[in-house]
Amino acid sequence: PEARRALLVDVGTAKGRSSMPKKGVKRPLGAPPTNEELSAYSETELLYKSNLFRLSTAELIKEVVPPQSSQLEVAVRALRGEILSLPPAELSWEDRGIGKPPLVSHAELSGLRLANHKVSLPWAPPEHVELIGSYLLRTVVRPSLDVDVAVRIPRACLLSKDYLDHRYVDKRQLYLAHLGAQLAKPSAATAATAAATAAT
Repeated sequence: PEARRALLVDVGTAKGRSSMPKKGVKRPLGAPPTNEELSAYSETELLYKSNLFRLSTAELIKEVVPPQSSQLEVAVRALRGEILSLPPAELSWEDRGIGKPPLVSHAELSGLRLANHKVSLPWAPPEHVELIGSYLLRTVVRPSLDVDVAVRIPRACLLSKDYLDHRYVDKRQLYLAHLGAQLAKPSAATAATAAATAAT
């Protein structure tokens, strides 16, 4: 009796182990669906109306969604550091009449067309440099990979009455023109940014 009882215990233990689900093993036929499968069936029926359409959509998403790259994150951080480390400058733009180029303090300002006759701006690095747009929301798609960056002009660069007579718009043009010209100059940070971006 003792040997028979031990044999029954061993058989029951083996059956219990074999009935436990294992990773990579298919579920036996006739087993009830799991909660995840029921949710997927309901989503397919309500949203996609067709399992084939859902599979096509999943494959399309795989083709257009770019992989997350740590190199691009490094490039964005390097760009932010480069912007915040730019030196201050005194910018000025003055219109000299029709047919004459404007009188400017920096060469990159000569191509601007401003609303006011004379505009000056004490340029300083931005208060904040932030990621915005589709890359931040993880909705950017291939083949073009665009990263949008927003910069905030410091309060010290503006006056309380700059909202009048398009002064703020003119100063914003001066600010961005100088910022773009400074970033276009070769430096260690911009070279690292370009190399990391190209690697992606």
